[in-house]
Amino acid sequence: MIFNYTSYTDIGQVRENNEDYHIIIPFEEHNEFAAAVADGMGGHLFGEIASKAAVDCFEKKIRDRRFKNCSNIKDYLLNICKTANKDILEFSKKYNVFSGMGTTLDAIYIKDDKLYVIHIGDSRIYSICNNEMKMITKDHSYVQQLLDKGDITIDEYQNHPNKNVITKALGIADIPEPDIFEITLDFCGYIMLCTDGLTNMLDEANILNIINQETELEEKVRELVKKANEAGGTDNITIILIKADRKLEE
Repeated sequence: MIFNYTSYTDIGQVRENNEDYHIIIPFEEHNEFAAAVADGMGGHLFGEIASKAAVDCFEKKIRDRRFKNCSNIKDYLLNICKTANKDILEFSKKYNVFSGMGTTLDAIYIKDDKLYVIHIGDSRIYSICNNEMKMITKDHSYVQQLLDKGDITIDEYQNHPNKNVITKALGIADIPEPDIFEITLDFCGYIMLCTDGLTNMLDEANILNIINQETELEEKVRELVKKANEAGGTDNITIILIKADRKLEE
């Protein structure tokens, strides 16, 4: 696969600081690729410490040469979450003022035709091909639980007052419970990682319309952020957009 990529983060229209953190880690010489977004929580400065800790841990572990020789990638990714969770909890206990901070983490590792995913919280990962936009992850949130049980409709889900209440995150429990899975990367299209500052402001139809426009990657993400801010910009907005194409046969 050939990967073209870009990212953009914005404070939004309401928040005083940006608690999102993200990274892109290309390994072009090995035909591998990694990326992560995290949305911190816990108040002024606290959230950004947690989100940075999670992403820094992901980067360190992915760049570790031992990772290249591991036999079970999903177990390795789970251990990344456990390590990041421990780091955040220990920091919170050491400095009581930071008690209660935590973060979402959505990360990918691509090798050959396999897409490995870490997901905990309500940030999201999408695949986008032609006119189809598919959410690869499923929110760990209170309203998602209500929707799954049939207690609310999809319209009520979109406008629920407790939509931002998440049920899982790094730093809030001794043992994290992320979703770790793999899928076959059998399409040529886009992969998007984003925090809920985007998806709470724009529905999938509007997002898909912008991504499908005949523009450069950088223009697409800036337009998405612009539209999210115009819709209210109630949270920080972070987007990683990756264009995946198959290599031409030599």
